[in-house]
Amino acid sequence: MRCQDDSTSIREVQGEDWYSPLQGERLSIRGIVTRVESGHGFYLEEPSPGTASRSSSAMFVSDEALSTTVSAGQELRISGQVTESGKARDKMTSLSDISAHELCNEHAKLPFTQAALPMNARDREALEGMRVNFAQPLAISDVYNLHKGELTLSSGGMLRVPTEIRDPGAEAMEQGEENQRRSLKAILPPDEESAWPVGTGFQNLTGLMGHDGTGQRFMPSTMPVPSLPATRIIASPATDHIRVVSINLLNFFNGDGLGGGFPTVRGARTPSEFQAQKSRIQATLGAIQADLFGVQELENDGFGPNSAAQELREILEEAGGGRWSFISPSKNRIGGDVITVGIFYRESSLEAIGSAHLLGSSEFQGLSRYPLAQVFRDKRTGEDFLVVVNHLKSKYGCPETGKNSDQQDGQGCWNQARVAAVQAQVPWIEEIAAQSGTRRILILGDMNAWRQEDPIRQFEAYGLIDLVEKLSGLPQHSFLYWGQSGTLDYAFASPALLANTRRAEIWNINADWPAKMALPQPWLRMSDHDPVIVDFDFSQSSASD
Repeated sequence: MRCQDDSTSIREVQGEDWYSPLQGERLSIRGIVTRVESGHGFYLEEPSPGTASRSSSAMFVSDEALSTTVSAGQELRISGQVTESGKARDKMTSLSDISAHELCNEHAKLPFTQAALPMNARDREALEGMRVNFAQPLAISDVYNLHKGELTLSSGGMLRVPTEIRDPGAEAMEQGEENQRRSLKAILPPDEESAWPVGTGFQNLTGLMGHDGTGQRFMPSTMPVPSLPATRIIASPATDHIRVVSINLLNFFNGDGLGGGFPTVRGARTPSEFQAQKSRIQATLGAIQADLFGVQELENDGFGPNSAAQELREILEEAGGGRWSFISPSKNRIGGDVITVGIFYRESSLEAIGSAHLLGSSEFQGLSRYPLAQVFRDKRTGEDFLVVVNHLKSKYGCPETGKNSDQQDGQGCWNQARVAAVQAQVPWIEEIAAQSGTRRILILGDMNAWRQEDPIRQFEAYGLIDLVEKLSGLPQHSFLYWGQSGTLDYAFASPALLANTRRAEIWNINADWPAKMALPQPWLRMSDHDPVIVDFDFSQSSASD
């Protein structure tokens, strides 16, 4: 075998379709080693003109032994069999069962091709295995697996969940396709361990359009200096304001409440994991400085001395600010779910008036968690307001048929169940408010519905006001889903309460940050949802009350 012998062009091997037209044939190719994956193989690429073509000029050489001897910049002529490798539908054209190879050049210049997002599937296929440069600004849009060295990059700013910004149906489906074209899954260099948040920007990224066995992945050779988004500190509430917060605890389960009982059903697996979770929660709750927390994903184990509710109350007191109490509508579990909602309040600021209320009608049986309602009095002014905490049915566990199956309009499954939960509770809430003599209503919670979806529009159809949208404007987000940001957590108010509202915002300290990594502040990533923070001033009574 000699370097000057004829060889088949890699572009000819790759072809212009999804799979090689020469699959199964034995042949020889020649190219430059651009990336070595020791123990697996390496990528070989022909010198390229620097612009994209309809077929790739690179391919993977699968040979464990050879991968330990070659290095980037070597030019090789190599013989083997054309195969398509990978476990999923997205295969990678490879040369395997290597029979011969020859070193032709020791220090060849590494080729590269200019690439840019958005990019459709055909464009990506034509770059398979090639070394590319993205001169445009790209930003991190997903950090779910950053602790494993995986992230998603995107162009043109944050990716929004389609039904966060578009009507369900055709518009949302088109937005989802555009999001896919604008995003790129990436695998970081092995020595890169930075805990970057969503929104971190990079310019002039160079790497290889490789494959991890399940799909195409961009593999940067090095990471340039990032442009980091600012980490905002939440302002303290004014001394005469009442701060109310909706916060998802990400499965706060305390085992048996005595240090044992781990792993739990949905929460911590070990006592040490639980202690770490407690530390993050305490830092977050202390930083927020609220007078009332409406929580979701609290272990549904009653309200006794060893309950999760009791342990959370103790965390609040350890975080500072005096004595705290929680609303205990029942001695036992609330409904049949393993998680429940809860209300915790600072005794020096607020007084619970009358009994707590639960709605356990058919719309909540085995579906959404029971909403919890309680009237509170601001001790400084003597003014009353009604707080209701929700956690509507999630989009998981989809039925295959029926009205709650996925209707392929972008709203996912159980949409009708969430709508029914809203329709059942708002009249119930209004009746409680009327009986209590107040028109100030605040509905908090994780609604498991994006901003343009039916359940959110149903709340608004009842005349309730999205306080964050009203006071802070759009866009907003409190959750990250497959690299797309959107709002699942809300604070809705009656018009009478709007007059008392001074602040309403989502504090982005959780969804944008990676889990299982060391972070720069102790109050980052205590959950996968961001808290919704609302400040009220009851010093001037609303004219409508």
